[in-house]
Amino acid sequence: MTMTDTYTRTASHDLLQGLVDSGIEYLFCNLGTDHAPLIEEMAHWRSQGRAFPKLILCPHENTAVHMAGGYAVATGRGQAVLVHVDAGTANAAMGLHNLCRTRIPVLLIAGRAPMSTFDQATGGRDTYVHFIQEPFDQASVVRPYVKWEYNLAWPSMAHEVVSRASAVMQSDPTGPVYLTLPREVLAAPVDVSSIGAYGHQNHLPVKAQGADGAAVQAIADKLMASENPMLVTAYAGRNHEAPALIEKLAALCGMRVCEFNTIYLNIRRDSPYFAGYNPAAFTEQADFGLMVDVDVPWIPKTTRVNPQAYWAQLDVDAIKRDIPMWGFPLNARIEGDSVKLLQQLIAVIEQTDLGFLQAQPWALNWRKPSAA
Repeated sequence: MTMTDTYTRTASHDLLQGLVDSGIEYLFCNLGTDHAPLIEEMAHWRSQGRAFPKLILCPHENTAVHMAGGYAVATGRGQAVLVHVDAGTANAAMGLHNLCRTRIPVLLIAGRAPMSTFDQATGGRDTYVHFIQEPFDQASVVRPYVKWEYNLAWPSMAHEVVSRASAVMQSDPTGPVYLTLPREVLAAPVDVSSIGAYGHQNHLPVKAQGADGAAVQAIADKLMASENPMLVTAYAGRNHEAPALIEKLAALCGMRVCEFNTIYLNIRRDSPYFAGYNPAAFTEQADFGLMVDVDVPWIPKTTRVNPQAYWAQLDVDAIKRDIPMWGFPLNARIEGDSVKLLQQLIAVIEQTDLGFLQAQPWALNWRKPSAA
């Protein structure tokens, strides 16, 4: 764009503004011909001194997805990845699988090959790849691994669509979302009069909360009446407050804490209550079990479980929405923020006569606590 060109506000402008307003700080990119209108808009913003998400050029889409995912794990803030049409989507699919299974919020944005051929539309087909990079269903490549997917079909919707994508990916349980951008739509002018009245501040993520007090009390009663309790977790530690709460609960009740297939630190490794990574070593003896943010607590084929044990679940994704079949012993199931639920459970136990706990012969017998 030269200085004499007349600037036209396009969908690319509104898309970029939507990313800024949604708090996207980085765009991890592997670029292609489908991104030309967006690149032009970035150049225009740069000439005006306007800030937009920092571009991190990545040699492969798998790198881009996992860099965005790592940033989200470290900060709790989902970022965006920009890839090239169906080929970039396919290269990103394995990374999307990982993000889905670990509930990491990332916005994957892919261009779509231009659709127009003869009408001289800005951004229409003008090279060989525009014919061979248009599959029947591009989103099908990643649909099993995203919470939401959408195709930007109208330029005046660009800002609203990004706001919606951000709200969905940051809602509990968090996870990746997918947006496709046809090149003609990115290059099309925006009819300002047709933009919706609700801005990004009206697209709020839904965060998990606590639970009904009676439901927590019922679990607390079973826990306090047990003689050999255990806790299994995998991803509670994604919230940095969780490990201390898990250890506090274990200390109150003399409870083992096991991890299984985790990528988070859920309890400090030198804690006297940490019982390692093999819950199957204790499930046959346990008379109470608490699953806290865990997808697979053990392998049923090789694990014996006490059939008389009472099992309760505290999980941000209690029903396991993305796992077609899930069957483990459960007598109580509460979906919510594990930190809030653990705080509720601890409060109930602390309000109980602690002399009852101290009088139990089983308390802490399985392992002596450290002097600390």
